[in-house]
Amino acid sequence: MRYDICAEDDLRPGEMRAADAGGVSVVLCRKPDGSYRALRNRCSHHGAPLSKGLFEKRVDGDVAGEKDLSPDVLVVRCPWHGYEFDVETGVCPADPENVRVKAYDIVVEGGRVFIER
Repeated sequence: MRYDICAEDDLRPGEMRAADAGGVSVVLCRKPDGSYRALRNRCSHHGAPLSKGLFEKRVDGDVAGEKDLSPDVLVVRCPWHGYEFDVETGVCPADPENVRVKAYDIVVEGGRVFIER
């Protein structure tokens, strides 16, 4: 089923916001390239609203105290405990086998943004 979420211009690149997709809360993200992604708006760790967190590049680092921002992976970071979820897949890079949130397909058509679920 397809749900009309907003006008294409309602969200600027780099922004995110909560939206309702037929009774399911989602977080809609607009990437810097102008494309859209959507995740379930509920952290799988303890249920925090992901839309209250941060939308930014993933933090990378294998050595304590040495951290960099990923050049190409964008995540939504949970506001409560910092869990990161890849906006493309919903997978948590720190524990990809066990921690994830649902990722939804997006369609942009006629100046409107739709989520399919």
